[in-house]
Amino acid sequence: MTGVGAGMVTPVGDAAPSGVAVSDRLTVRLPADATALVCGDLRLGQARSAASSRFERDLVGRLGRWSGPGGVVLNGDVFELWGEPGGTVGGALDAHPALTAALRDFSREPGRELVVVVGDHDAAIAWDGVSAAVVADRLGGRCALSVDLCFDTPAGPRVVRCEHGHAFDPANALRDPRNPLDSPLGQHIVQEVLPHVRGNPMLADAGALTDPGAIGPLVASRLVYRRLGSRVWWLLLPALLALALRAPFMVRLLAHSAALARVERWLLISGITLVADLVLLVVLAVLLARTVYASLAGSRLGPWGSRLNGPPKAAAAALCEAGLAGFITGHTHRPELAAVAGGFYANSGCATRAVEARRARWFLPPVFLPVLRRSWVEVDVAQQVRARLVVGESPAGEATLVERLVVRRHRSLPDSPAVVATVPGQAGWPVQQEALARRVRYERVRRRAALTVGGMALLNLASAVTPPLRDRLAALLEWLPVEAPQAAAAGVVFVSVALLLVAWGLRRGRSLAFGVASGLLVASAVLHLVKGLDVGEALLAVVVAGWLLRHRAAFPTHPDRGQVRAAVAVLLAGGALVVAVSLGLTAATGAPGTTRHAARVVAARMVGATAAPLPSSGRLVEPALTAVGCSLLLGSGWLLLRPRRHRRPGAAQHRADLARARAVVRRYGGDTLGYFALRSDKTWFFTGDCVVAYQVRDGVCLVSPDPIGPPEQWADAWAQFLAFADRHGWPVTVVGAAEGWLPVYQAAGLRPVYLGDEAIVDCGSFSLDGRPMKGLRSAYRRVQRAGYTTRFYDPATLPPALADELRRLSTQSRHGAVERGFSMTLSRLFDPADAGLLLTVAYGPDGRVDAFCQWTPAADIAGWSLDVMRRRSDVELPNGLTDFLIIDTVQHLRARGQWGLGLNFAVMRSVLAG
Repeated sequence: MTGVGAGMVTPVGDAAPSGVAVSDRLTVRLPADATALVCGDLRLGQARSAASSRFERDLVGRLGRWSGPGGVVLNGDVFELWGEPGGTVGGALDAHPALTAALRDFSREPGRELVVVVGDHDAAIAWDGVSAAVVADRLGGRCALSVDLCFDTPAGPRVVRCEHGHAFDPANALRDPRNPLDSPLGQHIVQEVLPHVRGNPMLADAGALTDPGAIGPLVASRLVYRRLGSRVWWLLLPALLALALRAPFMVRLLAHSAALARVERWLLISGITLVADLVLLVVLAVLLARTVYASLAGSRLGPWGSRLNGPPKAAAAALCEAGLAGFITGHTHRPELAAVAGGFYANSGCATRAVEARRARWFLPPVFLPVLRRSWVEVDVAQQVRARLVVGESPAGEATLVERLVVRRHRSLPDSPAVVATVPGQAGWPVQQEALARRVRYERVRRRAALTVGGMALLNLASAVTPPLRDRLAALLEWLPVEAPQAAAAGVVFVSVALLLVAWGLRRGRSLAFGVASGLLVASAVLHLVKGLDVGEALLAVVVAGWLLRHRAAFPTHPDRGQVRAAVAVLLAGGALVVAVSLGLTAATGAPGTTRHAARVVAARMVGATAAPLPSSGRLVEPALTAVGCSLLLGSGWLLLRPRRHRRPGAAQHRADLARARAVVRRYGGDTLGYFALRSDKTWFFTGDCVVAYQVRDGVCLVSPDPIGPPEQWADAWAQFLAFADRHGWPVTVVGAAEGWLPVYQAAGLRPVYLGDEAIVDCGSFSLDGRPMKGLRSAYRRVQRAGYTTRFYDPATLPPALADELRRLSTQSRHGAVERGFSMTLSRLFDPADAGLLLTVAYGPDGRVDAFCQWTPAADIAGWSLDVMRRRSDVELPNGLTDFLIIDTVQHLRARGQWGLGLNFAVMRSVLAG
């Protein structure tokens, strides 16, 4: 590659055929302060559409806010020439005058370039010899099959390659882009099939599917919701018919005065049966909808093509491994930004109408809804090449009432395009990790299970204290003695209380709670039938038990051996108490009978049995024994359902894990809090190339800092750690989470709570000049006039005498003998294993050490992060000494060519700033 200067365009590769101004590849050189915007799949037609109008407004606004040098890459399928026979580039530009003028004005500015990449729908640009000239004349841009954006960075030139991406789709790949006779399968479908289906409301959106292979599910969904759904009111006819059939019976009933006393009961029964009829009809409708959908969803309209980002992402990984900084494609209409080893992959999305499946409520089939999607990728340099994905979506407003009612609430994107992800610094967007989505489903199941089982317990209690219907009780007593319904009612109360207790265990995912709750629900169903033929309650209990059994995978936490031993110990202690009480009662009262008999009677009282008399006639003995029995049962249950205790590894294993964690932090831990993962009181969870530092306190797993490792492994690492925590029954909380990790945490169901911001000083631009810095400037000069100086050391190689003196100084300004902290301190000083740290020491005019600051490395800000700052407290020191240390450190880093200095946490900064 040759050429020098901002925005210089250099052809690379084979020259284009004579008379065609289209190169195989262009290289656009951009300075470090330049920005490149890459967008594609505009599909501009000969007439304006709702999607193209929205995109025109958004892109024109973005170009109007542009400052400095840069480049715009229209990354393929800019013009719709396949789907509009006779369409031209000039006609599309005429239909969008504001966009045409904005692009032309942009390209005329010095240091800016406009490049149009050839796609498949506008492949004619590569060979007709006219379209490229129109682009050059009306937009001031160049055309190419691909573009290399070459950015100047502190580490040297870095290249981001842009291609449309249709070459990764076998159905749309062009073997020879310059051959007008090369027509892939996709072209035939667009020109010969889609025009015939656009008039059919069931198939009109087939061309807008982001997954063309989903044509079968689209047809099935539209049939269910737009054909059958529009006739859902027909379900009222059977209900009205059933009510009409009951009317003559009600008239005859009211005609006899002797039956008037039973009118309320028959009205109640008729109402219940009517509701049951309606529920049955709704269930049948749902089953019918799912059956129709399942029968049609498997059909496909042939191999439309692979509209997935997997193949280009794999190519991006190979290109970045070979030295590129990133790879940007389009074609799939699915915007994406993902970190790969050595760089990033981005899909610029589209500026068209897009149709995708959305989940529905109540086990109904998915709903296919259209949206107006606008997205692009912006690339610039912030110490290294940085990519930002910008996405906006607006409803197309074509959903039916039934579709709007049944579709689940979707995590919507902003109506105006906004940045949704940045790489490096974030895991990317969207976060695609099935394990994270599965955990969210499991959390939802646990929450619903706890509420449902608790609700069943309350319903059972209400049923137990309600007298049974006379007719049902009479029929029951023909087969059972009268004591059976009474005992069953008491059993329902016991089962209900037990269900209330295990509901907490279900919320925490305990497998034991799942098993106990399932058994109790089945038992309650039997008891409901025995106490009064309560078929409704029994059926409901069986349904809930079946639902729990279906979702049994959501309860993975088993009690460990320690919990089982503790529970057994409690029960054994209770048995010993029974023996002791038995012996005491027998000896004190002189009651007849053996100690063994007394023990059996007392044990029976502890579980509520009252058949045999107690050897004591005290009025408080019986309730006391019952209370002891319940306490033993509750205590054993709590021991079995509580979170597992965290067992720290042995000393040798801890040293090995710390060494392994050091290697990961050294390679990937560039965050300002990353080095604090090496605190001695942390435990480390390793997966892949990632490490998660955590502590378990009072049964809660606290993670800090964010997991450390390559960004492409973040989602998988977090999913595996959450599975590990779930197996131990630990709720997970992240302390001091970075903004880049929020998409991963939110994808796993965690909720962010704002606490503050990281305070980072830009050493290059920091200055004491100006009125806002007057107070800081005065303090710094006051300390400087007092004769203070600073020196810088590596704490790992500190002279022993100085290290001892600093340790003594450190204990003066803290409470206690231990360095305390969790997320933002290292908890140790001057450890030889902590090589590469920075220590700033302040010396007074007499050479005495009066203060110091220790800093940990933070590669992401090309600088350091504050660990501890200490000052002498046994003598009077000038005000501003700590500020003096920090300012001298800033100046020291500036002289070394470093950029950032992290000062830790500014609590509630945005709240206080207003």
